[in-house]
Amino acid sequence: MNTTARRRRGWVIAVAVVVAVPVVGLAVFLLAVPAPVDGFDPEPWRPGPSVELPEDITTSVRVEDFTTEPIHGPEDIVTDADGNLYTGDRGGVIWRYTATGGGPVRFAEPGGRPLGLAFAPDGRLVVANHGLGLQAVSPDGDVETLVDEVAGDRILFANDLDISETGVVYFSDSSFRYNTTTLGAESSSYLLPDAIDGRASGRLLSYDLVTGRSEVLLDGVHFPNGVALTDDGSALWVAESNRYRVFEYDLATGATGTVYEDLPGTPDNIDRDADGRMLLAIYERNPALDNLVLPYAVSRQVLIRLPTDLFVNEEDPLSGAVLLARDDGTAVHYLTGLTPAATSVYPDGDRWYLGALLGQPVRWMPAP
Repeated sequence: MNTTARRRRGWVIAVAVVVAVPVVGLAVFLLAVPAPVDGFDPEPWRPGPSVELPEDITTSVRVEDFTTEPIHGPEDIVTDADGNLYTGDRGGVIWRYTATGGGPVRFAEPGGRPLGLAFAPDGRLVVANHGLGLQAVSPDGDVETLVDEVAGDRILFANDLDISETGVVYFSDSSFRYNTTTLGAESSSYLLPDAIDGRASGRLLSYDLVTGRSEVLLDGVHFPNGVALTDDGSALWVAESNRYRVFEYDLATGATGTVYEDLPGTPDNIDRDADGRMLLAIYERNPALDNLVLPYAVSRQVLIRLPTDLFVNEEDPLSGAVLLARDDGTAVHYLTGLTPAATSVYPDGDRWYLGALLGQPVRWMPAP
């Protein structure tokens, strides 16, 4: 063999080793470390570039603590007519604070993981309870399960909700694959596995508090999260977390249309202020996730096998922002610099109350 051929073979072997060793190592890792959930078959998706919001509406925020002690996962916030504040925690308790910040008082113990909260026209507190379905809590704290399955399928992941003036509850069932039942009650984030999975496994549901009728409005949605009625009550805004998207669902026709595509982050809960404008809580994007993980099935297979604490933990909370917009999608304010990010933004007078994913106090910020 001549020198040139020998040198060429040497390069081929070197390249083969450089390529093969990581491939073999990856194969060994995937075989040796099983996915923590059954039936994991991820759907790759490549996010588009983040939409650019106008600089003149973008400002940083000043945040104050409302509670002096942390609550483990005050996902959603709501206040009653007397100004008392309510929030749930990961232990299945709903807490009540007086308008002056006193408390807390155990208001109710519905179990599960209370997520979305809203008061119905009849005065009951309606709860979208992760793992347990839709519940109602009386003013005395008595808990009633309204519905735990729709169209023959269990509500596995009731998430956010809004209630019409006539008593129809519109709510999201984010996933029929993963919740604390499938992941374990101590899982630090039940959103992460579904985000890595990427398949359209959520539903938009309704329940009539007067008639008891429930309905599937839309299925095959990529992690439907925040839900809010438009100001005129004719449509719903729905946050599609796994697609950085918000779409509108027309209640009369069932038609859908995109409100926001390629948001600057993952949309969470949606609320509406006294002027009928939408408040959208957003988690900032992670460039490594967008470019190296989400577009590739094998990257998703690796990520699902890593400890979730690497991505979601108390010591290094995710950052976020708040988008205030009109019903037509016109952005009014984009408020950045929230660390930790808010899971929800509930307006009450001149204050916006902020929910949180992990062990943080309830916070507030001045309404702009």
